[in-house]
Amino acid sequence: MNLYRELAEQQPYFVLSDMRASMGMDAEAKRYMSENLRPGWFLGVILFNTRLLHRAIAKGLLIAAALTRSPDDPPRTTVQFVPTREMALELLEQWRAQADGGRG
Repeated sequence: MNLYRELAEQQPYFVLSDMRASMGMDAEAKRYMSENLRPGWFLGVILFNTRLLHRAIAKGLLIAAALTRSPDDPPRTTVQFVPTREMALELLEQWRAQADGGRG
């Protein structure tokens, strides 16, 4: 969480995460993330190689973050689930182009 926060102090960013090796999080870690994660840190999140459990956890964290967000925080972060790393990279390039306003 500290790394996410420190990076966001420089500027918001995109996150790509390969969930294949993820073993899940314990309840205390999920609670901590839901209370401390800030949508303004991220331009978007792309999760790939996900299982149904990963999707449920990610959506739960997003809902909790949205419910606890400050009025000064930006709207909720876009999260996309894709099957492969290649599709994640393609989507990332699309998002970067959109964020760049097509300036290349």
